[in-house]
Amino acid sequence: MKRTTKLFCLLLITVLICGCKQDNWLDWKLQNELWLINNAKQADVKTTYTGLQYKCIEKGWEGSTRPDNAKTVTITYTGKFINGYLFESTYNNEQGKDIPATMSVSGLVSGFAEGLKMMNQFGIYEFYIPYYLGYGEVARGTEGASFFIPPYTTLIFRVELHRIN
Repeated sequence: MKRTTKLFCLLLITVLICGCKQDNWLDWKLQNELWLINNAKQADVKTTYTGLQYKCIEKGWEGSTRPDNAKTVTITYTGKFINGYLFESTYNNEQGKDIPATMSVSGLVSGFAEGLKMMNQFGIYEFYIPYYLGYGEVARGTEGASFFIPPYTTLIFRVELHRIN
């Protein structure tokens, strides 16, 4: 009996220790999921079948071609977390200038690419990208470094589409 109790205690401690390592970001995940639920209630926010949320701020040229995976786009954008932390921007760089970025649509996280494909040239949108359409369950970068995206992070991008190449 004693041996069984010891084994059970050892197993329980092992599970708890392993569980703690996996649960480091569960609170952050919950915060992000709740934020998306509340964000979806805004009158001007729409949600696609994949779960991407977006807001059209400026439609742009109505008859223009829209981007697809074979295209590159020239955009300016900001990327934030739900807590307002700005992790990336093409605005006001080190030289104090806005420098548009040219990117391949197919090389972007799926939520960002999905949003771009809805846009007209010169349109301005805000994308609210759930973690599973962004960087997923794995952190990007090194915690404490200048570029770090925690696992389960909702990405908020404000995007201006300047050119479709």
